[in-house]
Amino acid sequence: MLEGLIGHKFLNADVYFIDYLPSQLMAQDVFQVCGAALVLSFLATLYPAWRAARTQPAEALRYE
Repeated sequence: MLEGLIGHKFLNADVYFIDYLPSQLMAQDVFQVCGAALVLSFLATLYPAWRAARTQPAEALRYE
């Protein structure tokens, strides 16, 4: 599809055994990837938030 839009063949049939990349997009895979990304993003925010909650305001302002 991208080759048709651009007008350039990336996988030339003379060079490669296949002239397309077989792929299958399944809704379950999309939901799993999105869910994993959300969970990892949430977990990545916990440590900085925990550190910020433990810091006293006067201590944080001292270095500004």
